[in-house]
Amino acid sequence: MKNIHNLVSDYTKDKKHVQLVIGMIREGDVEYYSFCNSKKKNTIPPEHRLFEIGSITKVFTSILLLEMEREKLLSSDDIVGKYVPNANNDYLNKITLKNLATHTSGLPVLATNHILSKNRSNPYLTYTEEDLTAFLSTADFTENIGSFGYSNIGAAILGNILCKVSGHTYDELLKKYITSPLKMNETAVMLDSEQNGRFLNGHASSGKRVPHWDDLSIHEGAGGIKSSVSDLSLFVQANLNGDNLVASTLQKSHLPISIGNSNRYFGWAEDKLLDQGILWHNGATAGFNSYLAFSKEHRAGVVLLSNYSFFSNSLIDYYISQLMKWITKKEPSQGTMIDSTGKKILEAIISSKTHENDREFHSIGKR
Repeated sequence: MKNIHNLVSDYTKDKKHVQLVIGMIREGDVEYYSFCNSKKKNTIPPEHRLFEIGSITKVFTSILLLEMEREKLLSSDDIVGKYVPNANNDYLNKITLKNLATHTSGLPVLATNHILSKNRSNPYLTYTEEDLTAFLSTADFTENIGSFGYSNIGAAILGNILCKVSGHTYDELLKKYITSPLKMNETAVMLDSEQNGRFLNGHASSGKRVPHWDDLSIHEGAGGIKSSVSDLSLFVQANLNGDNLVASTLQKSHLPISIGNSNRYFGWAEDKLLDQGILWHNGATAGFNSYLAFSKEHRAGVVLLSNYSFFSNSLIDYYISQLMKWITKKEPSQGTMIDSTGKKILEAIISSKTHENDREFHSIGKR
């Protein structure tokens, strides 16, 4: 794509250590692009470098639910209370696994007893299963059931239930149902030594290096996966094609479900681009930002992974940015979500694809 540099320049400017890697999917083809402001040499091909993908993990958790439902290990209509015996709470008998997967359970973003300030560098590490049981024992969000409300804790509960029902770890479920069938060998929660050698450092919006979220404890199903642009491009292709072992489940995840007054999806969010529907999800951790989207209508998709977060990890980052403002007399660079860049690129892919089809049509018409 000729103007790719223009499309990413607003995102990459003023980010000293940024490594942005992009996968652009058209039909069966994938093109990779990378942008790096770091002077440190990296011999690993950009498309095989590993990033934290944050909440894109939630899509995988929903696919795992559908795969286990296909094997009749459980049902997405099962009530949550069936799988949380230690928390005797009638509210849990009013919400289903489907509610967890579609963010319609009424649960908040975080559990009310989850204190982020305990560990700012990895706020999910110290939240235990005992903490979760204590929260669920008294939780009551009945009035919000059926309404959309994005919930990290809801996805975490779903991931934990899937692991308990199967008797497997989250990584084992990933490998069995998704990464092995799709040959996504660079995608996992817990990395081996070779993979760790390809795992990039993450940076807060101030440019400060931050620790990896290498252990999300019970929140693995909400945001624990690490992956590469190569693997996630394979995942997009699998969603666009029907010739893979997970095709029927992926196609089911694309079907809207009427809940309350709106249509929801298993894991996915929906948006409009050039008057056509796209399915997408994004992700963010303390040091990484990600975006994945595709158009079934145009058989095109995009993946963007960055080692810069869109938010500051702690107060120290704010003070550093204010100090730089005083020294340089310039406003500090603000953290920005990568989503807008991703949408621009996907729109450009779709537009170029449409123009190519028009040219092909006209050339055929002239014969």
